Amino acid sequence: MARMQKRLFAPGECGPRTPKHARRPQLEAAADPSEQLRLSRDGAGLVPGATDGLPVRLVKPHSAQKARMVSRDLGTVGRAMNRKWFDVNYVELYCGPGYLFDEASGEEVPGSPLQALGIAAPFDHYVFSDASDVCVEALRTRIAALRADSPGLPTTDVLAGDANDPEHLERVCSHINPRALVIAYLDPAKPNLHFATVRSLVERFLYLDLIINLPVSGIHRSLAAGGVDGPSRMLNHPQPSDLLRPDEGSTADAIRAYYDEQLRGLGLIHIARRCVRTTPTNSPLYDIVLASRKATAVELWEKANRKPKSAQLGLLGPATG
Repeated sequence: MARMQKRLFAPGECGPRTPKHARRPQLEAAADPSEQLRLSRDGAGLVPGATDGLPVRLVKPHSAQKARMVSRDLGTVGRAMNRKWFDVNYVELYCGPGYLFDEASGEEVPGSPLQALGIAAPFDHYVFSDASDVCVEALRTRIAALRADSPGLPTTDVLAGDANDPEHLERVCSHINPRALVIAYLDPAKPNLHFATVRSLVERFLYLDLIINLPVSGIHRSLAAGGVDGPSRMLNHPQPSDLLRPDEGSTADAIRAYYDEQLRGLGLIHIARRCVRTTPTNSPLYDIVLASRKATAVELWEKANRKPKSAQLGLLGPATG
């Protein structure tokens, strides 16, 4: 497949700059209250966008930074694998609407799907999925607009459905070349990614790199409140409350160690992560975990995401078996 000739984003940018009129220091009420109600009902955290009128996801600053971080890794993989692999596919199971509204800056910035499509050496095929029909509709419309300006945009599929539903996951996987190098980004807005979904992807694709949001803080809060069903499904742990420790930091380390053990049990022995933390307490929110059968994946991750100067994003080094 011919590579895309026109860059979506200028070098060094996370995406197109938001016009001044679209920067909102405080969230504005929707002009049409019924539209705001529709977004709230079908997609938690969605608000009407100011840039193109389509829904955007309301996020904290760390989420916008996370999208840029993943984009750097995908860009590095794209350059490294350009013309070295016969096919590279990208799948994202919690894609969202394609744009984020950063509460702190008041700007709308491209989310991970548009970031992935905008890398310098795009992949051969992209598959996006989300449980929200509103998100899927918005992303389809945004990709169509990009394609009108960039006819060389790689082929894409955008599907609606629950990532943890085996039938839907089968539909997603049917769009992916089973012999391709597959980059799968699993970033649920809530800690509801089942380990069975991870296992299904690993068993299906021999050449697979996973980028997973492991919500250590959310899992800890759920366990501390007596909720075990969600953590059990996500961690593949029969008694996840056994991971509770006297303090949050030790509990987070126990969750990390157990999850890494489960990943290694699937053959993903090369693991690295970046811990996203709150400010000013520096408490862990979630980890972005890279897991692969190949050491090269960790090498590229480390190259793309060097130790940050900001205390909010802390790098926890590679954990290889």
